[in-house]
Amino acid sequence: MGLLRRLVRARLAARVIRRLRRAGVPGARYHRAGFEVRCTLPGDTEPTILPLTPLLGRARRELDDYLAGVLRTGDVPEAWADAAPRLRPVLRGGAPGAALRRPALPELSEFVVVDHPETITYVTPAQLLTWGVSVDQVFATARANLSGAVLHGTPADKPVVVRFVDDGNAYWTSHLLLPGWLERLAGQVGGRPVAFAPERGTLLVTADDIDLLRVLFEQAEEIYARSPRSLTPMAYVSDPDGCTVPYPAPPDHPLHQVVARATRILAEGHPG
Repeated sequence: MGLLRRLVRARLAARVIRRLRRAGVPGARYHRAGFEVRCTLPGDTEPTILPLTPLLGRARRELDDYLAGVLRTGDVPEAWADAAPRLRPVLRGGAPGAALRRPALPELSEFVVVDHPETITYVTPAQLLTWGVSVDQVFATARANLSGAVLHGTPADKPVVVRFVDDGNAYWTSHLLLPGWLERLAGQVGGRPVAFAPERGTLLVTADDIDLLRVLFEQAEEIYARSPRSLTPMAYVSDPDGCTVPYPAPPDHPLHQVVARATRILAEGHPG
């Protein structure tokens, strides 16, 4: 990342933090790796993350309106009935504070967030006591709130690549947590589906074609390396039970070295 770009981002973060502090949020901190500001809003005990990418290039008034919306809506509902419809699962390498989590994939965990119009708030174990619900109920409710969307259109008769880009509401990479979801895309991608989630807002799905996968492994690694919201350079498939697992490539597989490289990169330095 160039010096000018880093300066632009740092200045935006400083501007956001100044406005938050003036609004009574003294603990706001900038996290450069994720290009986000993390804070605990007044009255909350759970951390809130404010992605800064949507704010790039916005006028001062637009920025003020955005932060006003965050301060109005960034709270966690006290009643379970109000909170349940707003829960979403997310795949992450890490999260701020003592967020509720459980293992999902190698180097990745499943977290639960409260979805707000402008931001998200991570759910903590302490919040479950207020709601009076179990851990399993929270995770199950969050997953049930995903759209479970399927592709529509003419089935592919040869391998194709489908790119899902998140608009902030779809939680596409989270769909990998839904049993059976990935394998249902077989007809639309022209074969056994293979998914890449190089950063939080991008999901690439294609068929299990060696030449095509070589290209996508390279693309995924590039996106993973340059994105401020990196997730994983690995590829994933469904196992016989419909659960998402890393793409298998034993020593005699033509992609063994490629998969081993992606696995190593993820294990050595996940940005979170």
